[in-house]
Amino acid sequence: MSSVNEEYPTHVFNLLGGALTVAKRLMEAEIADEPHGLRGSHLRLLSMTPTEGIRPTELATRVGMTKQSLGEFVAALQAAGYLRVEVDPQDRRARVVSPTDKGVRLQQRILQIFADTEQRWQDAVGPRQWATFRKVLTRLAAEK
Repeated sequence: MSSVNEEYPTHVFNLLGGALTVAKRLMEAEIADEPHGLRGSHLRLLSMTPTEGIRPTELATRVGMTKQSLGEFVAALQAAGYLRVEVDPQDRRARVVSPTDKGVRLQQRILQIFADTEQRWQDAVGPRQWATFRKVLTRLAAEK
């Protein structure tokens, strides 16, 4: 029988999840004054939407979602005034998703929070370990 006080598993997935939870809390605390009512996953999607716009299928691939799930997230961000969906001028049958001015302002804030968090973590472990960590994550992420 296991005890409630036993240590949590220290496998890499739990450690990565813990680090992401810390980052999410930092971001949510930083934007708590923003009346957006959006979840962290919405904010991540917004941060990955280029200002020049992108087709929904390409954005779904970029963020690792199905097109159907992406549609729900885009609709929520559009209703909140952070994204717009327009006809693609290159192909009138297609749509392009891009941030509104309000979306760009929040996007910039999110990206600054990400940069500040990375800097905080680099300061905690040192530049050499941080560079190695980023190199390993970059390699693992490329093995899709």
